[in-house]
Amino acid sequence: MKLKWIGSLLTVLVLMIAVIGCSNDEKSSGKGSETEDGVVTLNFHHWYNEEAGNWAKVIEAYEKENPGVKINSQPLVENLNHDEYLKKLDLLASSGDQLDILMFSNQTDFAKRVDAGLMAPLDSFIEKEGLNLEEEYKSFPGQIDGSYYALPGKSVTSLVLLNKDHLDAAGLPVPTDWTWDEYEEYAKKLTINEGANKRYGSYFHTWPDTFLVLKLMNKEKNTHIINEDGTSNMDDPMVKESLELRYRMEQEDKTSVPYAETLSQKLDYRQQFFTQSASMIPSGSWMISEWGEFTPDFKMAWAPLPKNNKADKPWTIIQGDVLGIAQNSEHQEEAYKFIRWFTTEGIMLQQKSLPSWTGADLNEVIDNLVANTTKPEAVDKESLIYTLENAVAAERGVPQSFIAEAYDDYNAEAELYLLGEQNIETTMKNAKEKIQAIIDANK
Repeated sequence: MKLKWIGSLLTVLVLMIAVIGCSNDEKSSGKGSETEDGVVTLNFHHWYNEEAGNWAKVIEAYEKENPGVKINSQPLVENLNHDEYLKKLDLLASSGDQLDILMFSNQTDFAKRVDAGLMAPLDSFIEKEGLNLEEEYKSFPGQIDGSYYALPGKSVTSLVLLNKDHLDAAGLPVPTDWTWDEYEEYAKKLTINEGANKRYGSYFHTWPDTFLVLKLMNKEKNTHIINEDGTSNMDDPMVKESLELRYRMEQEDKTSVPYAETLSQKLDYRQQFFTQSASMIPSGSWMISEWGEFTPDFKMAWAPLPKNNKADKPWTIIQGDVLGIAQNSEHQEEAYKFIRWFTTEGIMLQQKSLPSWTGADLNEVIDNLVANTTKPEAVDKESLIYTLENAVAAERGVPQSFIAEAYDDYNAEAELYLLGEQNIETTMKNAKEKIQAIIDANK
């Protein structure tokens, strides 16, 4: 589904910048201030409810170690929906609410807020600490206009989630090294077209920067539709091949849930997988434990993202949540101390996700994650560990602040193709022209 900003986004961003500008004139430069009782309160905005975030345990531990600081956890939504969270966060920023610690699920949405002036640079804190980001974290947000604005929280590796019971019934091994051609063959063998157990072999969700450009994810670099240097990546043959792959599986082979059905029925990837309506889903490692309302009554296995070519390295996208500090925060030093703690010791204590922190022990992390699920025996740990240990991170880079607009225009054309309303040649021509126009407008 197309991710459209609320109609008043431009107004919101303008107001945001105005509010931040006023805040900078009126408020402290970032060393923090105390209340009358000497306690600094930090507002922490995110989209994880208590079950998904385990916040009470985490915050209690931090406040015990730091008695002069209170963390005010504020999940803006209860449904784990990052898009809804962003809408509410933008409205808070535009209305001048006090913001301190902010979390984002991806660098695209984060970079847009940096460009709007919402986020404070972290360079002075990083330099003061003598922190080497490359050594401390597996993946970390790159620089935007020469500055760092966030630290990485949980690490998300792109992979494929599989119903192992379905694989076993079809006589298929859990893949450890496969191509997209082989993924298509698996989907054919896993699809059941008739009867009470009717199901699709595959499901592709509607995330705009991945699953409409599937094969771009399996490259060493240039994995967006706009390259890091600001040039268009629409001539990369993997863009067209990604759309053709999805169309072929959904419209011709009938082995993947049709895009029209996903839109009209408002299908969700968790629902499709855990109700066993689909056997395979390209997803992310957050699904190790974030099952939502579902408890699987089958065995879950994990596989690397399929390769474009058998000889390729197992390139994949490794990214995840990032945490930064609001520009108008009066307590930037205290906020930085918290996000450093949370992205290392805190995320281990949280036991809800894979950390980006290199000091974490992967086996210990997986054991804790699985133990805290509603059905630990449902997770095939062997395939999960193999997939995570063998993933090779692609060079993702920091996307341009206008890339969300580019994906909106690209998706509009891609949808017409996936819905059978225009051919691939027209789709690629129109998308290429629109994206180039956006690049030109932002030079």
